[in-house]
Amino acid sequence: MTKQMTEQLQIDNRFTMDREYYLENDEFVINNYDLKKTFSSFLPGLAGKKGVPLWAFYVNRGQGLCSFGVENKDSPILEFSPAVTAYQNVSRVGFRTFVKLDGDVYEFFGPARTKSINRKMHIKRGQFKITEENRDLGLFVKVTYFGLPNDNLAAIMRKVEVTDLSGKPRSFEMLDGISQILPYGTSNATFKEMSNLLRSWMDVFNMDNDVPFFKMTSTTSDSAEVGTVDKGNFYLSFANQKLVKPIVDGTLIFGHDTSMTNPVSFSEKSIKDLYSKQQITANKIPVGFSPVEVELSANETFTLRTIIGHAQNVDLLNSKVAAMVSDEYFDAKEAESEDVISELVKDVECKTSNPLFDEYIKQNYLDNILRGGYPLVFETDNKNHVYHIFSRKHGDLERDYNFFNVAPEYFSQGNGNFRDVCQNRRVDSLFNPKIGDFNVLLFASLIQLDGYNPLGVNGSTFELNADTDLKALVSENFNNKNDLMEKALSSKFTPGLIINTMANEGITSDKDDMTLLADILQHANQNIEASFGEGFWVDHWTYILDLVESYLAINPDTKKEFLFDNHDYKYYSSPVTVVPRDEKTVITKDGKIRRYGSLLHNDDEKVSRLNMDVDGSNWAVDTAGNIIKTNLFTKLFTLAFNKFATLDPEGIGIEMESDKPGWNDAMNGLPGIFGSGVSETVELLRLTQFLKESIVSEGSLLLPKEFTSYVDGVNSVLDSGAQGFEYWDQIATLRENYRQTVRFTVESNDERVNATDLISLLDKMIAKLERGLEKAKTLSGGIVPTFLYYEATKHEAILENGQAKIGHYGLPLARVNEFKLHVLPRFLEAPARLLKTSGDMAANLDSYNKIKETEIYDKELGQFKTSECLNEMSLEIGRARAFTKGWLERESNFLHMNYKYLLGLLKSGMYGEFYQEIKTNLVCFMDPNVYGRSILENSSFIAPTCNPDPMVHGQGFVARLSGSTVEMLHMWTLMMFGNNPFIMKNGELTLNLTPALPAEFFDENSEVSFKFMGTTLVTYVNRARVNTFDKFDVEEYVLTFTNGESKVLSEVKGENAVALRDGKVSELQVNLK
Repeated sequence: MTKQMTEQLQIDNRFTMDREYYLENDEFVINNYDLKKTFSSFLPGLAGKKGVPLWAFYVNRGQGLCSFGVENKDSPILEFSPAVTAYQNVSRVGFRTFVKLDGDVYEFFGPARTKSINRKMHIKRGQFKITEENRDLGLFVKVTYFGLPNDNLAAIMRKVEVTDLSGKPRSFEMLDGISQILPYGTSNATFKEMSNLLRSWMDVFNMDNDVPFFKMTSTTSDSAEVGTVDKGNFYLSFANQKLVKPIVDGTLIFGHDTSMTNPVSFSEKSIKDLYSKQQITANKIPVGFSPVEVELSANETFTLRTIIGHAQNVDLLNSKVAAMVSDEYFDAKEAESEDVISELVKDVECKTSNPLFDEYIKQNYLDNILRGGYPLVFETDNKNHVYHIFSRKHGDLERDYNFFNVAPEYFSQGNGNFRDVCQNRRVDSLFNPKIGDFNVLLFASLIQLDGYNPLGVNGSTFELNADTDLKALVSENFNNKNDLMEKALSSKFTPGLIINTMANEGITSDKDDMTLLADILQHANQNIEASFGEGFWVDHWTYILDLVESYLAINPDTKKEFLFDNHDYKYYSSPVTVVPRDEKTVITKDGKIRRYGSLLHNDDEKVSRLNMDVDGSNWAVDTAGNIIKTNLFTKLFTLAFNKFATLDPEGIGIEMESDKPGWNDAMNGLPGIFGSGVSETVELLRLTQFLKESIVSEGSLLLPKEFTSYVDGVNSVLDSGAQGFEYWDQIATLRENYRQTVRFTVESNDERVNATDLISLLDKMIAKLERGLEKAKTLSGGIVPTFLYYEATKHEAILENGQAKIGHYGLPLARVNEFKLHVLPRFLEAPARLLKTSGDMAANLDSYNKIKETEIYDKELGQFKTSECLNEMSLEIGRARAFTKGWLERESNFLHMNYKYLLGLLKSGMYGEFYQEIKTNLVCFMDPNVYGRSILENSSFIAPTCNPDPMVHGQGFVARLSGSTVEMLHMWTLMMFGNNPFIMKNGELTLNLTPALPAEFFDENSEVSFKFMGTTLVTYVNRARVNTFDKFDVEEYVLTFTNGESKVLSEVKGENAVALRDGKVSELQVNLK
C-alpha cells in the first residue's frame, strides 16, 4: 500500500478536546449545554427483565427531562410535547429547583444566568446528569436522572445534590420538584385540547402518607358505562432517610403567577408558612414539590432523592414506601440501572485505538435493540423459543407523528413496523446464534400469497398446546394460587404476563424465572402477532434476504435443512385486497390519469367469508380451512415471482401499485403517478440469484395449484417475445387473475414443480432483470436511477351502461393504452443497494466517482445526501418535494441511507474509499460543535448545506432510533470478522475470519479485540501493523475453552469450529504473521 493510501485511511478524529464537548470515561459531556444548539433525546426505557419501563424524553434546556409517562403518549405523567414546544416550555413546565438565600430566591438551571455560572450535561447510555456551578452563590448543584430497574413500579429516579463552594457553613431554604404531574387517566391528546375540562376529574390521594397518588376520579369518556380508575401516578421525595412532605397545590408556590415563571409565594413566605396553608388537591392540575431547610457545613453536600412514577394501585405503592425511602435502595438502583444496559452492550465490546469509536458501537447496539428488540432464548427439550424484549416503535419528541408503545410489564415488548423491525434484527444471528431461524420464519411467514405483507408487527404471544394438562402444568410450576395461573395460561399469554401475575398476586415458584418460563413454553406454540396497518410498501420484502444471509453466515452447514426441510412457513392474509388496474386507474377532475384507491380496505366480503380478525393475524387457508404451510425456499420463490410480475411497463422498476412507495416514505405521491422503484429491482435480482445458487438440482417444489397456473402463464409470455407495454399488459392481467383466484382460499398446496423447470424460469427472470438494470443506467448518466414514473399518453374511459363508471375512490375509471417513461433526479438509494450485488469493481468505482460529482454529494460537509435537487419536480411526487430543502427526506444526509451506501462500499471491497468517507460521514468522527449533540448518538438526518438556514448546516436532527444503527453494526461486523465468518471447507465447518481493518485501528500493543457472537473475546495481534484487507495471513489461532482447556491451531475447523459457534470458546487470539 502506498504512503498516500495509508494517510488516506488514517481516521481524522475531529473530536477536539476544546472542553465544550468531550468524552470523560463513558460519559459524553457538553459544557454550557443550554447555550448550545438545541437537541432532544431520551432515556432508554429499559427496566430490566423484571422491571416496568417508562418512557422519558429530555432536551438540552432547563433541567433536561421534559416529558415522561408509561406505555404510550396517552399515559403521560409529564405532558408529552413535540420538540419545538419542549424547547420553549421545559424551563417552566418541568423540573425546577429554587433556593432562598438571604431573602433572595434563585432558580438553578433557569433562563437567567451570568458569566460566573457554568453548566454541564453528562450523557450516559442509561442516564444523564446536569450540573451548575454558581460562584456568585457559592453553590454547586448536580441533578441525576435514570429509570427505576427491576421493580414492579415504573418510575423516574431523580437525585439532587447541593454542595457548598464557599468554604463556610450555609443555611437556606430549597424548593425542588416538578411543575406538572398529570393524574393517571389523562389522555395526552385530550389534555392538549380540553385541559380545562379534564381538571374536573383530577384529584390527589394518599396525602396523609406524604406520598401523593394522582389519578382521575373516574373514566372520562362520554358514554353510558363509567369505570373506576385504580392505577395512579405518584411522587415520593426523601432526604436524610426521611420522607419530605410534598406540596401538590401549585398556588402555594407560584401564587398569582399563573405562568409559573416565578415562585411568588415561596419568595414571600417561609417553608413553615407554606406548610401552614391548606392544599387544594381537587379540580387543579397538580404539581409535586419538596420543600427542605438545608444546613450545610463548609464543602458539605446535601442530597434530595425523588421518585416519580406509576403504580397499579395505592396499596401496592404504600407497601413499598418503607423500602424505597432509603439512600441504599436508591443508590443500589442507580448502579443496577447501569448494569442492565452494560450487560446488554457486552455483546459488542471492542477495543481499537479509538475509544470514541468503541463507545459509538455500543450506543448503536443499544439503540438498535430499542427498535428491533433483544432476543431472549428459552431453551426447551423440543426447540428454542425466542422472545424479543425492550423493543418499541420509534416515537419521540422529534418523531411526534409516531404512536409508540412500551408495555408496562415485566419482559416488556412494544409495537413496531415490519420494515423497521426486520431491518434492525438483521444482525441478530451474528450476535446470538442460538436464535436460529426465528427471525427468518417470522418475517417470511408474514409474506402473503400476493407478495405483500402487513405493516404492524407486534410482540409475540403463546398458547398452550391442545393436549397440555393445564392443572398439572400449573401444579408442577407454582406453589400457590393455582387458579389464578390457570386463568392466565388458559388463553394467549406472554412471559411478562406470567411474571407480572406472580409479582402482583404474591404467587411463588421454586424455579428461577428463565427456567420456569422455559418449562411452561415447551408446552406452548408461539403466535406471530401482526396487523395490516395501512397500505403495502414495495420495499418491505427486500430485507428478508439479509436475515437469510446472516443466518447462513453462521450456519452454512445447515443450508439445505434451513431452506427445504422446515415446513412451518405460512402465508399471512390481510383483510385488504389490491384491486385490478381497471378499478384504480382514475380520471381526476382536471383530466389527469392517476392511480388512486389501489386497495379495497377493508375487503368486506373476504372478511366475512373467512371470519377474519381485521386487527390481528390471519393466515391463508385451503378450501378445507387448513392453514397452508411450506418451506423457506418455496416461500422465497413465490415472493420473487410475485415481485417479478410487478415490473413496470419498461421492465425496469417494481411498480408501486399498492398505494405506498418504498423505503423513502416521503415519496408518497409516486404510487398515484404510476411510479416504480429501481432499488427493488436490484434487490429482486439479488434474490433470484440466491434462489438459483441454492436450488437443489434433483429436487422440486410444492405450490398452490393457482400459483403453478400463474407461473405457467408468465412463462409463456416470457417465451412469446412480447416486449414493452404488450408484455406488461399481459403479465398484469395474469397477476390480477391470480390474485382473484387466491382472494379467499386456495384449492390445494400440492402442485409439483421440478428443479429443472425452475432453474430455466429463474434464468429467464435474471436475464430480464439484468436487461432492465442495464437500461436503467442509460437513463441517468451512468448512475442507476432510484425512481421512475409513467405518464399515460393514451387512455380510454371505462363505461357502464353507456356512462362513465365511477370507482370506489369516487372518480371515473380509465384504462391506459400507452405510457411515457419519466426519470426523477438521481437518489442515493438504488446505487447503495446495487453495491451489495455488483461484483464489477470497475463499474462500482465509476459509479462512486460519478455520484461524488453530483448534487447527491455535499462537497462542503463531505457527506452523501438522499438525492439531487427536486425543485423541478411536481408536488405530486410526494411530501419530499414540499419539505424544505435539506430537511427530513428531502435532499438531506439521511443517515440510514448514507450508512447503507457506506456499507455497500465496504461490502464491495472498496476499502480505500470506505475509510476515506467515514472520516466525514460516521457520526463519531464529526465535529460535535457542528453536529450539535453527542457524537455517540445517531440522528435520522443531518441538515446539508442546501438547507436555507446556515445555522443548521451539519446539525443532526431526530434522535437515535434509526435504521442507521443496524447499518453501522453490519459495517462493524465486516470490519471485525468479515462477511462469512464460517464456511464449509472439504465438508467441514471452518472458521473464516476476514477482517477489514486499517493498521491505524490497532492499539499501542498492535491489537484489536472484540466480542464475537456475544460469547468469545477475539483478539487480533498484528505486529506488522498491516491493513488486514491487504494481507490477513494467520500464523496461529490460540483457543481458550470455557472449561479451561487451550489449543493452538493453524486452522479452526470441525469440532473446534462447532465448539466456537456454540459459545464454548471464551477467548480466541489470532496471531498474524
